[in-house]
Amino acid sequence: MRPSTDWRPPSWLRVLLVAAAIVVLQAATHNASAGESANLGPLALDAVPGAAFRFEGPVGGRVAANVENWLLVAPKNNPGLLDMFARRDSGEKPDLVPWAGEFVGKYLISGVQAMRMSGDPRLRQTLQGVVDRLVELQAEDGYLGPWPKDERLLGHWDLWGHYHVMLGLLMWHLHTGDEKAMDACRRIGDLVCDTYLDTDRRVHQAGSHEMNMGIIHGMARLYQETGHPRYLLMAHAVLEDFEAAGDYYRTGLAGREFFRTPRPRWESLHSLQGMVELYRITGDARYRRAFLNHWASIRRFDRRNTGGFSSGERATGNPYRNDAIETCCVIAWQAVMIDALRLTGDSRIADDLERATWNAAFGSQHPSGAWCTYDTPMNGRRVPSHVAIQFQARDDTPHLNCCSVNGPRGYGMLSEWGVMRSGDGLAVNYYGPMEADASLADGTPVVIRQQTDYPLGDTVTLTLDTPQPKPFTLRLRIPGWSPRTEVSVGGQPVADATPPAPGRYLELTRPWQASLPVTLRFDMGLRYEPGDLDQAGRASLYRGPILLALDDRFVTPAQEPEEEEKPASKPEEAEKPASKLAAVPPIDFSKPLVASRVPIDGEVAQRAGDWLPWLVVDVTAGEGETLRLVDFASAGATGGEYLTWLPGVGLRPPTPVAWQPADRARIGPGPIRFSWRPPAGEAAKSRRHTVVVSDSPTSERIVLTSGDQPGRWVVLPAEEAAKLQAQTPYYWKVIARNALAESESIGPYKHFVIDPAAPPMPASPYGERESDGMLTAALLNGRVEPEYGTPAGATGWKPAAGPQGEPDGAIELDGQGMVKYKLAAFPEEAYTVSIWVAVTELPEERFGQVFSAWCAGMDDPLRVTVDEGKLFARIEAGRGYGTEGVELEPGRWYHVAGVKQGDELVLYVDGQVRASARVPWLFWTGATDFALGGNPNYQGGPEFLAARLADLRFYARGLSAEEVKGLFEAGCGAP
Repeated sequence: MRPSTDWRPPSWLRVLLVAAAIVVLQAATHNASAGESANLGPLALDAVPGAAFRFEGPVGGRVAANVENWLLVAPKNNPGLLDMFARRDSGEKPDLVPWAGEFVGKYLISGVQAMRMSGDPRLRQTLQGVVDRLVELQAEDGYLGPWPKDERLLGHWDLWGHYHVMLGLLMWHLHTGDEKAMDACRRIGDLVCDTYLDTDRRVHQAGSHEMNMGIIHGMARLYQETGHPRYLLMAHAVLEDFEAAGDYYRTGLAGREFFRTPRPRWESLHSLQGMVELYRITGDARYRRAFLNHWASIRRFDRRNTGGFSSGERATGNPYRNDAIETCCVIAWQAVMIDALRLTGDSRIADDLERATWNAAFGSQHPSGAWCTYDTPMNGRRVPSHVAIQFQARDDTPHLNCCSVNGPRGYGMLSEWGVMRSGDGLAVNYYGPMEADASLADGTPVVIRQQTDYPLGDTVTLTLDTPQPKPFTLRLRIPGWSPRTEVSVGGQPVADATPPAPGRYLELTRPWQASLPVTLRFDMGLRYEPGDLDQAGRASLYRGPILLALDDRFVTPAQEPEEEEKPASKPEEAEKPASKLAAVPPIDFSKPLVASRVPIDGEVAQRAGDWLPWLVVDVTAGEGETLRLVDFASAGATGGEYLTWLPGVGLRPPTPVAWQPADRARIGPGPIRFSWRPPAGEAAKSRRHTVVVSDSPTSERIVLTSGDQPGRWVVLPAEEAAKLQAQTPYYWKVIARNALAESESIGPYKHFVIDPAAPPMPASPYGERESDGMLTAALLNGRVEPEYGTPAGATGWKPAAGPQGEPDGAIELDGQGMVKYKLAAFPEEAYTVSIWVAVTELPEERFGQVFSAWCAGMDDPLRVTVDEGKLFARIEAGRGYGTEGVELEPGRWYHVAGVKQGDELVLYVDGQVRASARVPWLFWTGATDFALGGNPNYQGGPEFLAARLADLRFYARGLSAEEVKGLFEAGCGAP
């Protein structure tokens, strides 16, 4: 539900929070040096202050192109980047998108990051000019946005814009020592405090909550650099407002999945970063726990095969959908992963960063460095952002949009995670030809050099140069994808006879000097990851960290589909070229994958055109057929199509995703139901699942196993669950197997505690009736109370004659009321609503709801709607899906059923299929109620329907056509 603009936390809560903040302030500032805060929350790893990097190879080329063709020219080619601030009080209404104020901040952030990786003096000169002009344009009160004086910080995405400007100026100050930038940051912070701290205004009143609440991260960072108490109090005030919007803190502590939070858009990830900084400042582990819950949830449920994040700009719990993977979402996800790596020191996060960088980030920017995408799809084409989201451009900012200024951070963040400090030593996360100037915690300089052609080749030789031999611990990331990694120091294999464990750091402690090289050889064998849901029956191929793609530039003539004759009556279709990727032969994954690297010369270079790929491999597909694949970052560089989900047979099960019990759940005595994300496809019917319970986070010690069965969950019987000790954390994972192989859910593993004081776990996930899957049944025979289910209120109704004319056989809604029912949870991939309806008055210039479960923007898992005199079945899941309409005759009774089963939504009228639509196989919703005759939660406009209704039945399964026909023929019977 959308919060009212006058929401304020209760006075007792404000007093408690302010008191807690004061205690925190006293602790955080104790013994802190002037102008800085003390950090009480320890980190496992952190960026090396003042580190400088020089990259060679593919990354070096991309970094140089980004500097030359974007960072150096963007301000000159887009003068509105700064001029928009000069025009804000001109008296003319600004013609800007609400987030235009972010552009210069994002540009500056990526520019400072690039300075750590480029010695080009022109870059520093260009950025200095931007900073100097930006500071000149700051208003007397500290305002540094593009909106008129009477609108400052009160709406648009103005706080969001200031957050990015603060971050950019702060980073510039830390890199250059420019005090003007630091002063500008303080003045922004002071204005935010003057506007929203100890006033009658709240940050959530500025609207656009996912965006504007990101200011919490900027205020916390500013406090860390200045030690000014008001900035920390302001951060706490924003944290209070979370409860009225995204609720990130409480949902994180409760173990709720990120995609099930009230605001799972990508911008919210920057608010999550604010909790990391509050943990650093205060040492309160609850902030750390809430943040890590959301990071882990995204990793389990929403990480794409490219390493990127988002489906239509938000988390959906389904990373297999072909919805947009926005560049800004990838950047925010990389920032969150870096914070998670700082907190945990888990090298698997560095693996994830590597995948996201080499594929999602590098794939989002054209090799020329001149432009980036808005959407970098798993399958499809790459379209420049200034074309795809051209609506953001203005005459003086033709190339500026949210993604064009943000995308370069995908390269720049290498300077924050490539080499990190680890206690008194260093951790190497990035592999590739480079030189890094770093330092130990005691200030000892260390130069790290890598000689390699990784990730095209398999060997890395690393040397560390110090002023004199220096003992410290060097941590080397052993990728989780490399099952066999060979490591030698000074030409001698590491002393431990056991091969280095994949997915962990190898720790080497000794005096280091340049004459003691470390050599790593990785297992670059081809591997695949099976798809699920929308990509069932397909797989993605990887070589090392690189995702491989079928690029239409390299499709051989034998693979190109034969052109079909087009009817002469449709010349526009005849002119449309057939896709070269329409007839891809399936790969037999039950056989060993055979791949050979192809030299990039001759025919390959001719087909590639102006932009050569980094890597080309030939992979055996069907009988005597070969697929030529290239690295994802280079695929589609000339505007053509590509695929990363390739058809296959003989696939092992896709990775199962643990769902319930939620992480840190407390469960009462009795049976325990372990469930996972519902699988898709015919192959899922032969898939069997086992749950493994351990008392260790890494699942090293197995306590018990349960189940070997198909379906969506396993129930641990009460007598087995009784063997688990109370108040002891138990970690669980799911193993899925078919006749070929098995796969298991990824970490970090969720854990639960048996708590004798907690209620037992519900017997069914949605509260459905075991016999038939019924969720809610209400005859509506002159009354609204359900025969099965939970009422949630009713207005504007009266008894009415039923479909057969029987007295009190129905209810009638007056067009201003509705009937609501509560749900434990809304079903996921299959459900049915069945109801008799007679519309008494067709809505005009709006639509009216027969049935709706709307709970948030673009989150309505099912609505049966009357629109312009027609009946539709629709779903809102990130975007809209729906059937064609069916004409309605006012006053006539109809039996209506909407059935979702898998990827199909079917509309039945009087027992017959009248329309259908393709919908996502699985999507998750926050809906916990539904309404008849209106929208249960939306207050923005009337969606009421004047109608008579009878015999509601709502099921947590998709009814068959025969069952729907039977309900129609039976008329109004007992549920």
